[in-house]
Amino acid sequence: MPKVLFFDLGETLVTQNIEDNLVTQSALERISRELPVNATPADLYRLYQKGYGRNQPIRSSHNVEIPISAWMRELLRYADPHEPTTDLVERAVRIVVESRAANAAEYPDAREALQELHGYYRIGVISNVSSHDVAFEILRKVKFDRYVDELITSATIGVRKPDPGIFLYALSRMKVKPAQAIHVGDHPRNDVEGANVVGISTVLIERKRSETSAKAVRPSLKLHSLANLPRLLSQIFV
Repeated sequence: MPKVLFFDLGETLVTQNIEDNLVTQSALERISRELPVNATPADLYRLYQKGYGRNQPIRSSHNVEIPISAWMRELLRYADPHEPTTDLVERAVRIVVESRAANAAEYPDAREALQELHGYYRIGVISNVSSHDVAFEILRKVKFDRYVDELITSATIGVRKPDPGIFLYALSRMKVKPAQAIHVGDHPRNDVEGANVVGISTVLIERKRSETSAKAVRPSLKLHSLANLPRLLSQIFV
């Protein structure tokens, strides 16, 4: 039997209760009020989109993380010709963290699964996120932190799923071998391919009942809901 269950965070355990762009816009509106110059929320959003267009291909192609502090410092530089102070960058980051956490919503089937599984397995969360605090505060907001023994984020170690490094680091933190772990996630490449490379068994959660990923990856188990995960784990992973 496995000793550790790893879960992806976004779209596996939690989601945003409003559109992601609206969460960003709300945070930028608050940040605009902190700036020493006149910059409208619309201005900041345009600058954010430009920065995203530059940074996201790097993150996804090379599996490296760009910390949120770097994103914010770059954004504030474009909004104000003066170099932003460390204090201003930290305030902007805190606003983003608060906004992301405030708009997080649990999947009810995730709570049920975690409640049942936590007594039998140690639980880890492996998340691609530019701020460790965002992931931590989301877990705390939905009260999943009580079930999670370790939180591993790309923000902390610098590499993103599907890079094997983040999975190997997670195994090291939990002091288990690949054969003693299972990873559950919604992303065929990041979660299934990434974990499979290092020998971790995988569960693909397909909430939208898409059949496209079935042809591309080979998870050990595929589910449309986490509700049946506890029962199926005991049947399959022995």
